Amino acid sequence: MHRRDFLSYAALTAAALPLTPVLFAEENKSKRILFFTRSQGFEHSPIKNDENGECLAGKTLARLSKEIGYDIDVTKDGTVFDGDLSQYAAFIFYTSGELDKEGGDGENPMTAQGLQNFLTSVRKGAGFLGFHSATDTWIRHTGFKVDPYYETHEYVRMIGGEFIVHGEQQEATAEVVDDVLPSLKKRSPSWRMLEEWYTNKNFAPDLHVLVSLQTADMKHEGHNQCYDRPAFPCIWTRKEKKGTAVYCALGHNDWFWTDGDYDDLISDLVKVVVGQIEVSSEPNLTRSCPGANMLQNSWVKGLVNSSD
Repeated sequence: MHRRDFLSYAALTAAALPLTPVLFAEENKSKRILFFTRSQGFEHSPIKNDENGECLAGKTLARLSKEIGYDIDVTKDGTVFDGDLSQYAAFIFYTSGELDKEGGDGENPMTAQGLQNFLTSVRKGAGFLGFHSATDTWIRHTGFKVDPYYETHEYVRMIGGEFIVHGEQQEATAEVVDDVLPSLKKRSPSWRMLEEWYTNKNFAPDLHVLVSLQTADMKHEGHNQCYDRPAFPCIWTRKEKKGTAVYCALGHNDWFWTDGDYDDLISDLVKVVVGQIEVSSEPNLTRSCPGANMLQNSWVKGLVNSSD
């Protein structure tokens, strides 16, 4: 039943069944997800639209969401956040850059009000899931300087971390910290995979880390010196008032979205943000990744207080 048809039906039957329309309306609200793919910065291959206006990540998320009972809207149009956001149980971002600015893929930017509408929705209980370059969104470009958490952009504070740079794609070890998700329990205690590993900083102090990136055996030479640091989170959750925010650093490559090897993980993360899987909100950053913000290795000692 279309939403317009439903609203008409609800109005006609309200007197006879006063509770039923409310229940139906809540069900309608809770069964949609918004996948936002605007790139004001670099546009990754999995979110590039084909001639039909579809992208690989969008197709996979639509299929997996349908399997758990949700419909998904996929868009690059930032003005969507000026509309009715109450229909969405969760928001998924695979974005980059300053989404309220022109440029990049040329799509409409978010408005200042749209950004606030989005953040308010999360704080009131909608879920949020960011993939890969979602931490390369509204960053301050202060390099390897660790910034005071409350001086970062409010989107960065919401997602829980901020992108610095990445090295070459390489195989590395992802260590399971909390195997609450079936897909992580299956991969516990760790697994190896090829990825364009993002180095992040300015981690929210209340993160609950699910998976950490083990850096000790990664390449550290040349452009890969960004990995010359202690282990740091690559999949995490946190509470944003009533909402649950989740970030997953994976997803750079097309095969992540098309091969099916990580469908279980993607699906589990979606289940978390729509409330089908409950995860702990207990902060464990200092216990699981005690050196996460230790960026002062031999390479960056001279850059610690720099904005380069």
